Amino acid sequence: MKKVFRMLFKNPLILIYPIVLDTLSFILGLIIVGFIGSPSFSVRLILEMGVPSVSYVSNIPQLVNQMQFMGDTVSVRAWIPVIFVLLLMAFAQGGYIASLNHVVEGRPISIRQFMMDGKKHWVRFIFFFMIITAAKTAMTTLLVAFLGAVGLFLSLIIFVILRIIFIYVEFCIVVDQLNVNVAFRQSIRYFQATSFSTSGIIIAMMISSGVISLLIHQLWSPVAIIIAIPICAVVLGAVQIAFMQQLCQTKHLQGNR
Repeated sequence: MKKVFRMLFKNPLILIYPIVLDTLSFILGLIIVGFIGSPSFSVRLILEMGVPSVSYVSNIPQLVNQMQFMGDTVSVRAWIPVIFVLLLMAFAQGGYIASLNHVVEGRPISIRQFMMDGKKHWVRFIFFFMIITAAKTAMTTLLVAFLGAVGLFLSLIIFVILRIIFIYVEFCIVVDQLNVNVAFRQSIRYFQATSFSTSGIIIAMMISSGVISLLIHQLWSPVAIIIAIPICAVVLGAVQIAFMQQLCQTKHLQGNR
């Protein structure tokens, strides 16, 4: 992990991108709904890939870069900045993941490179987010309708299993420059080839995100979120580099066969 953190701190843009995006999302959240929620005992384990965010480890929709923010308390007019940030996140995914690939492969990264890669992949990520959201909604609705509370728990288990199997799908969209349907198939191949080592990184991500989530909920306040933003950028950014390292090593091994 020392090598991972060295790569992270030698390339500060990898930290700056999520910090800027989360700060913007937090400020817009404060403007739209104020500060909501209170300290509580709550935890959220994540398997999100790509740009790290405090919103992923929080069960309180304070940041606007998540669909959960658009609840009953948010006016329709406020959806405009929320949709803008969601589109911005789709754009940032391509730029951030490409930057991770550049860092691991020893190539320089820049804001220009980030913008170019974001522009290249943002439509695919919008399509990807729409597919995932529709699949989650349809499956959860169906299982709850037939099984009630058991169906809700079962849908959560299914989503976790599928997320693990398709853990590299976002990376495949960018690194392999694949359409979404092909990226799903390719991500399975990468996971099958690296299931043991990838599982170790997944466990590390769940533990680190769980600790951050537990602390941020117990200390829930504007200051806690402000402190958590750079912490998430560092810790979860290092985890993303570890995933990218594993993917690149697998690609090179498969290419040499």
